[in-house]
Amino acid sequence: MKIVSDFKDYYDSAQAFGTDPSITYVRTCESFEYETSVYRDDDRRERMPRHLDRLLQVPLDILKRLPRRLVEKHKWHSNTLEIPITTRLTGFCGYLYPAFEVSGQTFYSTDQFVRDLPESCLERLHLRRKTLEELLNQSFGAWRSPYWGSAPLSHDTWAKVTSELDGKRFDEVFVHLGVPSFKVEYAAGNGRDDLTDKIRCTLNPRLNVDQFQRVKGPAEAFQEISMYVGNQLARQPDPVSAVPDDVLRDEKGFNEWSFRRHKEEDKKLRKKQDRQ
Repeated sequence: MKIVSDFKDYYDSAQAFGTDPSITYVRTCESFEYETSVYRDDDRRERMPRHLDRLLQVPLDILKRLPRRLVEKHKWHSNTLEIPITTRLTGFCGYLYPAFEVSGQTFYSTDQFVRDLPESCLERLHLRRKTLEELLNQSFGAWRSPYWGSAPLSHDTWAKVTSELDGKRFDEVFVHLGVPSFKVEYAAGNGRDDLTDKIRCTLNPRLNVDQFQRVKGPAEAFQEISMYVGNQLARQPDPVSAVPDDVLRDEKGFNEWSFRRHKEEDKKLRKKQDRQ
């Protein structure tokens, strides 16, 4: 596969092991963003061209169900912690891979979140690792909220939503978009004075920014993209007809004299005959 792009990604190095020159991946990155709020019906979708809101409707619906707020549950009430969490769905060769971002770090599971969040981030968020583990161990059951929609982030809620995506293909979305990879992100406001969230959509994104190599290694990612571009995203030409031209002509109601003039119908010949 030949990659035509103005940026580098982590799987580009796999081209050194050989490529199929008949397959070309034009990797043009396009990003769009709009705001949404629980208190406003207008999602400002006019900022998304090419009818992306319709083509991405399925992954956007799943994205909005992903847990995106840390909540401290008490006996009679719950406090939403003001910790900015961005949830993400990375579409890659027919599948959707959920993740979330905290303080610039991307995590593909809540266990990884507890284990790998740097101490500097914990101090900035005024959290201890033990406290974070306790928050994620909370049980929210059948969570219902008229404002936040999705359940709070915990081990159980994250596993429940993401398990529905395991092994499930979404090829129709990729084919309609015409790309082997995309991502949609939900950046929650998470503030007392900021109730406006942002939704970002990116076609052909840089996957190394989100540490996607944790999910797919360079060689595996390159091979899967090559196969996907050469198969699911290949534009099939119209089949060449094996029916002879004279048969096709007769089937359409024409014959060998169609659009031709018979000799006896020639005007010059008739004038010459009249003079004689």
